[in-house]
Amino acid sequence: MKFTICAVLALLSLGTVSVSRAQDADASKTRLLPQLVQMANDEGKKIYNITEILDGESETAVIRPEIRCHNTYSVAKLFTCATLEILQDQGKLDVDEKLFPILEKYFPENFDPRWRDVTIADVIRHRAGFDSSSDKLDIDAVDPVDWDRDFLKIVLSQKLPNEPGAKFCYTDAAFYLASRVVSEKTGEKLDDFMVRELLEPLRFSEYAFSTDPEGYPIGATGMYISTSDMAKLGQMYVQDGVYDGKRILSKEVVDEAFARGFELNQVDKDGNSFVKGGMNGQLLYMNRKTKRVVALHSFGSDTDAFIKFLVENDK
Repeated sequence: MKFTICAVLALLSLGTVSVSRAQDADASKTRLLPQLVQMANDEGKKIYNITEILDGESETAVIRPEIRCHNTYSVAKLFTCATLEILQDQGKLDVDEKLFPILEKYFPENFDPRWRDVTIADVIRHRAGFDSSSDKLDIDAVDPVDWDRDFLKIVLSQKLPNEPGAKFCYTDAAFYLASRVVSEKTGEKLDDFMVRELLEPLRFSEYAFSTDPEGYPIGATGMYISTSDMAKLGQMYVQDGVYDGKRILSKEVVDEAFARGFELNQVDKDGNSFVKGGMNGQLLYMNRKTKRVVALHSFGSDTDAFIKFLVENDK
């Protein structure tokens, strides 16, 4: 493994920008990081770091060196999906199996019978049957101090206004269910299993998780990591499940995740570029053709502008 080398690039109005490069990039490829940094400077928003990985070679612009790790917000959902996909590869889970038998012992009396038809795939595709009033676990928007300590009870007590699988409704509650599915399938909390099976193979340096009062990670948000580490998940996906020469996911599972949109959202016409975003300006961009990955942590940046630039220039 090569040690990281740091060098100061420039002094911008946003602050000192330093770049850490894992190793020299292939001269035949064009990096987009300088333009992305300039966009960050021109925008004037609080952008902390931008990481670009091109053909496995990582470079990070540290624009605001305030703290190393940041909340990924909903990018955490993609990490939860990857953890479920590891379980799928291990033969411990089928994404098309029903949720009810897994969590049956936790359902309250008189639960909505539609819960019996919800699959894990419905959950991670935001088609469990919720509507906009059902997201009772949005810890980023609501102070949970007065909630019932049993978060699973809060979710499983909800009525499902829509037929499972029929209607898209984006909720954090769904990914809390995914977190609890991991626990039931492994006997471990999501964070413990994820650290051993995903984050350590990806050589993450630091991480922290928001949990419910019983210690179960939310699964949908509240994952604190560095920008350079966040990019590694994208690198694994564009390399068909391999990172640093080690297979973490099978190519079959990766192909399924892209095809079925398991928190991988296509943004180009050709089916090469995908993103996962997070509240307050978090972004993970992946291109399966060019193998380019871009990760960004910010507070309030216009991530749509960055996505548009990347789609237009990353061919």
